[in-house]
Amino acid sequence: MLDDRQMKMENSAQSEIYDLIVVGAGIAGLNALNAATDYLPEDAQVLLLDQKEAAGGMWNTAYDYVRLHQPHPMFTVGDMKWDWRKPSDYLAARDEVRDHLVASLDQIDQSVALTTAFGHTVTHCEEITTDQGPLAEISYHLNGTKKNTKTVRAKRAIYASGLDYALAEPQKLSSQNIVSIIPQDLYSTLNAHPGAPVYVVGGGKTGMDTILATLATDPKRQVTLISGRGTNFINRTKYIPTGLKRWTSGELASRIFRDIALQFDGDNEEHTVAHLRTVYSTDPHTENGVFLYGLQSEEEYERVKNSLKETHQDYLMDVVDSSCGPKMKLRGGANAKIPRNSIIVNCTGSFFRSEKWAGPSPLVSQNDCILSINPRNAFHFLTSVSGFFATHLLYRGLLRGRGFYTLDLETLFRKNRNAWVGATAAQAYLNQVTSVQTLPLTLLDRCGLDLDRWYPLPRRIAGLLRMKAGAAKDIAHCRRALDRVADRFDAHGTPLP
Repeated sequence: MLDDRQMKMENSAQSEIYDLIVVGAGIAGLNALNAATDYLPEDAQVLLLDQKEAAGGMWNTAYDYVRLHQPHPMFTVGDMKWDWRKPSDYLAARDEVRDHLVASLDQIDQSVALTTAFGHTVTHCEEITTDQGPLAEISYHLNGTKKNTKTVRAKRAIYASGLDYALAEPQKLSSQNIVSIIPQDLYSTLNAHPGAPVYVVGGGKTGMDTILATLATDPKRQVTLISGRGTNFINRTKYIPTGLKRWTSGELASRIFRDIALQFDGDNEEHTVAHLRTVYSTDPHTENGVFLYGLQSEEEYERVKNSLKETHQDYLMDVVDSSCGPKMKLRGGANAKIPRNSIIVNCTGSFFRSEKWAGPSPLVSQNDCILSINPRNAFHFLTSVSGFFATHLLYRGLLRGRGFYTLDLETLFRKNRNAWVGATAAQAYLNQVTSVQTLPLTLLDRCGLDLDRWYPLPRRIAGLLRMKAGAAKDIAHCRRALDRVADRFDAHGTPLP
């Protein structure tokens, strides 16, 4: 016999059956939602849920001086155009990106009957068997309270909560004579401490953004970088050229991915990253040991290089007070004095910060009711790309049995980031080639996220023909490399059955 709670859930579920429920209104969920509208009738009932108060995902909480590192037309929903007249190579700022993502809902709302529920937490999402066949069941409630939890069902659900993104915290340092902050507090702290030296901890994109933002407020302020192993960036000046150089120089992004993928054999991640550095980076002559798909222009590189007071290719462990003032303690054993009131900015990464790992979840449920864009069974390291392609493939009945490879990217990232780089390149290229073999070209050309679109159509067609010509051999290599790296790190990886 059902208790009162179960009866309420059952009655609620029976009374509301949506055609589609999407969980997550960031770049992944919006691309998935937009793709799904191609297959839904105009009167389809669609529910969009998100924990934040508005669409935009991480762009609602990112630091205020963050900018895209690729041209803004290649960061979008489907193939939606940005509603402005900016140069195509303009790097959109945080609020501009967020506003573009929010505006995408207006276009989507014209295609289906869309209901949005922001500020809600989803507690339950699973495929169930009913008298009406398999359905997706979702439970959710207002943030901060479990009262009035609502349970609804849908013919399909797309769970697109994205990666484990969380704000960094100020580093907990022993010294009482320094200021420890995160990037979100940079501008207010610079204003409160004019002239104070700045120490940027982390050499990735956040670190580079923070150095440039600090110097923009005061070019004379002393800035020191503590860069860990050092980060490599793809040379945006060379590989996203402007003007006539689009015809004569650079390289399609798909060809770069192919090169990295074919360098990687599942065991040689250090060689793969070294190859990437010497061939594609802004600083090929360093010993930088990390790559996380960041882009940097030659001009940005020179500004950072020429403005830094010092660079420590090491890790900050603590800052302690001594009779001579504060001292940094670095992992390599070195100590270095720093001035009192120095500002320490924690620019280490924002993904997979928590000790709690995401639970394993299949990309698609047993009866294809739920598509889950998640890092444990990932389709692509870019959740936006996953949202676009996996949704189209699901609705076309082409996702299974085609050779698309899913991989536990969270495990790889946490265990070995350079192995993650080789594996993500191999997986991205394998799934791209398989998509080209599976989907019509008219649909592929509607993926605004494709960096190949930066180049003129004749170059893209030539690249597509080369991709098709080497497809069988390249797919076999990528598959072997992925199987090997998955086995080495005990990370689930397999073609989708």
